[in-house]
Amino acid sequence: MSRPPLGTQQRRASTRPAPKVTAQTEPLPVPTVWGLPDARCAAPLPDADRFTSEPLVAILRAGAAIAPEAVAIVSLADSVTYRQFMRIALTTARIVAARVPPGAAVACLLPRTPKAIAALMGCLISGRVCLIVELNNPAQRLSAMLANAAPALLLVAEAPDLTTGIATLTLDEVLAETASAPDADSGWQPDFTVDPDAPSCVHFTSGSSGHPKGIVLSRRSTLYRALEGAHIWGLTRHDRVLAPSAHGSSAGIAFLIGVLARGARFVLCDVRREGAGAVLRLVEAQRVNVAAISPPILRLLFSPSQAVSAFRHLRILRISGAALSRADARNWRAQLPPGCPIWHGYASTEALVVAMGLVPPDDRGPEPNVSAGVLRPTHEFALVAPDGTRAAPGEPGELYVRGPLLALGEWHQGGLIPGNLQPDPNRPGWRIFRTGDLLRVRADGLIQVLGRTDRQVNLNGTRVEPAEIEAILRAEPGVSDAVVVMHDDGSLRGFLAAPAADAETLLKAVRHRLADTLPLGLRPSRLTVLPHLPMLPSGKLDIAALASWSDSGAAPGQD
Repeated sequence: MSRPPLGTQQRRASTRPAPKVTAQTEPLPVPTVWGLPDARCAAPLPDADRFTSEPLVAILRAGAAIAPEAVAIVSLADSVTYRQFMRIALTTARIVAARVPPGAAVACLLPRTPKAIAALMGCLISGRVCLIVELNNPAQRLSAMLANAAPALLLVAEAPDLTTGIATLTLDEVLAETASAPDADSGWQPDFTVDPDAPSCVHFTSGSSGHPKGIVLSRRSTLYRALEGAHIWGLTRHDRVLAPSAHGSSAGIAFLIGVLARGARFVLCDVRREGAGAVLRLVEAQRVNVAAISPPILRLLFSPSQAVSAFRHLRILRISGAALSRADARNWRAQLPPGCPIWHGYASTEALVVAMGLVPPDDRGPEPNVSAGVLRPTHEFALVAPDGTRAAPGEPGELYVRGPLLALGEWHQGGLIPGNLQPDPNRPGWRIFRTGDLLRVRADGLIQVLGRTDRQVNLNGTRVEPAEIEAILRAEPGVSDAVVVMHDDGSLRGFLAAPAADAETLLKAVRHRLADTLPLGLRPSRLTVLPHLPMLPSGKLDIAALASWSDSGAAPGQD
């Protein structure tokens, strides 16, 4: 499908200093043999080099020019047209560029509203490093993140209740200046030569240490992912797109850019704050026909009976962010319009989309989860066995990734450090990332994600993969989601999300199911029923929070 023509941008002499990079203290072990010869791989994206080298401001201008008075972003409470969106974005870019030196960072603490998203895009096109910080972090965590990141400016809807000593730009200031400016795009031009491989945006992940890590992506990486979504799903200006993870994740930001580049409408929501019922009413009113949703959020949305009606216009559903069980795939397909394809993929903030594919309507197999599809042509891969050698064909291994589109590293004290990524000694501009994910290549060439190396636990001398037990728990009627963690005392604990169930009756049924399907040693010693499971800002389950759950005393819904 053809893409709307891209705008042109006059480029000026660069005033950007080289990013600060500190040395990697502990080099990663590098696989000696790369490549997964038995795996299937998708074809390269057309026109990727040109698109990913284009200034973001030119891409957004081209998308807005398709239909300037059309709605660009809509939420339950507000909306902006493309003309309004570009005015807010360009005003923000002009203010940020005037207040923040090239190479420095701006921390964006913005709500999920159309005008705030426009300001966030303005920060991205300003050429300064954009730190995307979710507001629902506790104050202590926010303070720690800002102290570690050391931004030069805070872009906020309202001043946070924090003592930071950092200069602040409010959304009201941006909107007031936008309103007073002439009805044009303000004539703003970038004050730097666009370097697609320079640090562009930073997304904070929880990190295995329990402390947030700021993963740094280049403009090229983000734009590649944006093009990938827009191309694969054939987005046009007539599409109404729902992606609840925007803007809190790298996938959400990239998907948002892809939607705006095609002049489509982005439907903005926050399921946890607004509730499934209100979001479904918005979905139905906007006639959403493309959706990209993680399994935990999708379980919430498909619990109410009105989900079938709300999603009746859907032409594509993309599920990512967590493993997709066959039971969930069957359940959700039965509630989708006939013939609506389900795409499923495997991705990470550091490595973009690793694999993706269509879920066959008659998907069958011994594994509890569907495959992650075919490898994307973005990187080179290696599967490494526990002893450090190449995993044998069909056997599981930890995935290592290398390539030029990987994250650049981590943001620390106002500069770039390698973090968990290291330069490839044999290929300038390439980096190597050890994912910590266990994968195998199936006999049909598709990729099967088995779990995390850091989630696999040893229970009385037996290796246990919690994902296997979780799939069984989710199969119980009334359970919308489940997670199993290892407790400090060495026992397994299971947490069930069941908003409408009678806890005592449900626990009895679940214990019967576990007894029928698992040996005694693999059954959780304690089960707890919750209205919903805790989630991270990205929409993924907050497993660390459950692992530290206090079990002092008996609680309702606990056996």
